[in-house]
Amino acid sequence: MPWNPFKNKSKSTSSSSSVAASQQQQQQTYTPATYASAQHTNTISSSAGDGNGKQAYAPPPGPPPPSQSSGGRGMTAAPPSYGASIQVRDQAGEDPLEMLKMYDTVFLVDDSGSMAGSRWTQAMNALMGVADLVGKYDDDGFDVYFLNSRKDGSGMRTSRQVADLFGGVRPNGATPTGQRLEYLLRDYMKKLERSRTFSIGAGKGNIKPMNLIVITDGAPTDDPESVIVTFAKRLDKGEYPLSQVGIQFLQIGNDAQAKAALEEMDDGLSSTHDIRDIVDTVPYSGEDMSADIIIKTLLGGINRRLDRKK
Repeated sequence: MPWNPFKNKSKSTSSSSSVAASQQQQQQTYTPATYASAQHTNTISSSAGDGNGKQAYAPPPGPPPPSQSSGGRGMTAAPPSYGASIQVRDQAGEDPLEMLKMYDTVFLVDDSGSMAGSRWTQAMNALMGVADLVGKYDDDGFDVYFLNSRKDGSGMRTSRQVADLFGGVRPNGATPTGQRLEYLLRDYMKKLERSRTFSIGAGKGNIKPMNLIVITDGAPTDDPESVIVTFAKRLDKGEYPLSQVGIQFLQIGNDAQAKAALEEMDDGLSSTHDIRDIVDTVPYSGEDMSADIIIKTLLGGINRRLDRKK
């Protein structure tokens, strides 16, 4: 069944009674990093057929320009505030976001024509917020790919990097979800199998498990189901951990056909084809896309796959 990230949504508490209480809250609640403090280098690349290689990219100093009200491309709006609703430490005093450093996080963003306008801005702003948060926990950052554009960003750790990447992409075309999933999963499986081959002993190598989050607003125009089944069988054949690969479809917008297509992949693939369950879907919840939703989707997917290992 589709997972609802808003069940048991935790709310941070606030207190203005004393300076000590205020300081304690600051330790428990994420505060977005300033743009000027980013000193890491990331890569923005184009994998188009012209053979362009990756070029080193250093985030410019200073804050981004103020947000614009128009839906034009190239917008570098400030990331939304979400620190008030995500507690960094749980009731046991542990930080659930620490587990992110143990995974490779990859976002596949729908850049079809229907994403133009407010949905594109929502996706960009949400990932800008995620970048500033994840960058505090994972030195590798996360990678971003698109369904149609061959521009991609690796090691995203700041909101400025995400904004610059999105500013170079114009939503256009169809929704070839299966084609792009095959590209990303094939590349990951090659690395995974090569790592096992050349690792010492019978270990699985040093490749991190992958979280692949697909942000989309429409039903696929190709066949992602067969792609997922093929790679799930390869994982089963190789006896890789159940948490090795997870694919999460996150719906943006309220398209009914998209919701039905995503639910079908979530509910039917594992039982129909007798494969491991590597797909989770989060249908449209009535709220705009946000960093809150993405982070809870990401952590929820990790926790469910860990539960399946028991």
